[in-house]
Amino acid sequence: MKGYGRYSQAYKKAAVSTVDQRKLIVMLYDGAIKFLTVAVKKMEKTDRYEAHKNLIRGKSIIAELLASLNMEQGGEIASNLQRLYTYMFNELIEANLENDSGRVTKVVQLLKELRTGWQGIQETPEQQQQKEERNAGPNRGHKSVNMRF
Repeated sequence: MKGYGRYSQAYKKAAVSTVDQRKLIVMLYDGAIKFLTVAVKKMEKTDRYEAHKNLIRGKSIIAELLASLNMEQGGEIASNLQRLYTYMFNELIEANLENDSGRVTKVVQLLKELRTGWQGIQETPEQQQQKEERNAGPNRGHKSVNMRF
């Protein structure tokens, strides 16, 4: 069974590496929303350990979103996202210290709004053409994967 877990992780890693940037960001938002929603439920049930664990996971995703910003190319949008992610990160720290589910709920609402915005972003014609060119090869859009058994 150990081998299965290793191959499952390799598959997930390969799947993530082939996802375009917008979809990956939406996936990160989905993960943060999921963990933080669980954290709120655990806070309401006074399960501090599970609440803390899920807050840390959500906070880690926000830290990853913050670290992945391209400030040179992103301009004002990247700057605004940086401020927003920093605010959310700090709110989660305070929520964890004070056991304040209201703060977590506000962060979840912000993440849902951002997720909706990212879902609405359309590909440029150049991006569409690049995607079609990648998918035209013999692997039809899949990177070749060398698996050892």
